[in-house]
Amino acid sequence: MKVLLVPVEAQRQLEAQKKKQDSITVEQRTASLIQRIIKFAKLLRINKIPVHTSNERDAISALAHIDINSRFEFYLALRTNMLMSQKYRAAFDILFLQFWRVGTSIPKKQGGSSEEPDEKDSTVDKKSKSPEDEEGNPKKDSKKLSNQYGEVNLPTYSLGQSLREKDFELITVFEMAQFDEIFRNFKITVKEKLGRRFKPSNKGKMIDLRRSIRQSTQRGGEIMNILTKQRKPRESKLVLMADVSGSMDIYSRFLIKFTYSLQKYLRDTETFAFGTQLMRISDILSNRTLESAMNILSKRVQFWSGGTDIGGCFEEFNKHYGGKLRKRNRILVILSDGWDKGDADLLKKQMVLFKRGFRKIVWLNPNLKYDRYEPLCLGMSTAMPYVDHFLPCHNLKTLEHFIELVKHI
Repeated sequence: MKVLLVPVEAQRQLEAQKKKQDSITVEQRTASLIQRIIKFAKLLRINKIPVHTSNERDAISALAHIDINSRFEFYLALRTNMLMSQKYRAAFDILFLQFWRVGTSIPKKQGGSSEEPDEKDSTVDKKSKSPEDEEGNPKKDSKKLSNQYGEVNLPTYSLGQSLREKDFELITVFEMAQFDEIFRNFKITVKEKLGRRFKPSNKGKMIDLRRSIRQSTQRGGEIMNILTKQRKPRESKLVLMADVSGSMDIYSRFLIKFTYSLQKYLRDTETFAFGTQLMRISDILSNRTLESAMNILSKRVQFWSGGTDIGGCFEEFNKHYGGKLRKRNRILVILSDGWDKGDADLLKKQMVLFKRGFRKIVWLNPNLKYDRYEPLCLGMSTAMPYVDHFLPCHNLKTLEHFIELVKHI
């Protein structure tokens, strides 16, 4: 039989640590838990989940009406009082798991539920349990609660920031709610350039001689006030053409949501969806919520996830909308991977018309995320000589780079 001899000093340290843990009162554990709840609410606000002070008070008050040793009841108490809308549910669950360290799934009821991991997945470190806990010590629950909700150094980060560089192809269903919230709050500001026309302005530095003389006729020809003028701003107007064919199915849903934000902040933006046909969707994306707009598009765009005829769709655009939209004050933005089985000569003719009519042509291609990608497919190779800017569009970061480009075109 082997006997483990414990040094005297080590034994004294263990006894002192045990006395220190036993000396922690219920009031101290309660105060520590309340502080943790306040920090959790702050983490939710950092990640764009609205939580008011009243929600924090309600969550703390709810602790008196639940079994504090039940992880599932504790989870429900926080979710019920802090979650103001179900659209934040996915982000709330992720942050709850990360902050409270309860495993890979949210806690479940006693007796089993599909939402809780098995006992072997519990995050309670079984090696840290003392023999007294295994024998059913009455202090077991209080010690477990103290370990579970004790202070832990948690690196706080923003989920929105982590999604900026994540490929749209890798976005999971659980991240979709957070991703949609990013698009709802996606603010686009484009620097206005000064045009050649003028407008009256009291802050202008140029004298408006014509208006000054015209006003002097009311006072017998004597100029009493010298009026000024300044140049009118020239906003960047976009024409967006989004490919919704089968090869773009993964990215087209995200890009359509991006165009929804563009239409919201950039005036007179026109949006079209194309595949085997062309359809103007500007009215569908305007004056509606993002969810309702996507639902209407799924019903009306019959060629979604179908084939591709880029040349034919561009010809239809030039025929029906070119006279109104193909102007030098507009930028054409094409969101497509360039896969096409149509007539290359037809596509070339339409690109020539685009080059003559629009100020700039920007092509966003998700395949540019690959380092060795080359535009060798039929549609892309035909259109490349007429494209001014060729950019990727596979994540939020690349779309932000596109917005920066538009500011300087």
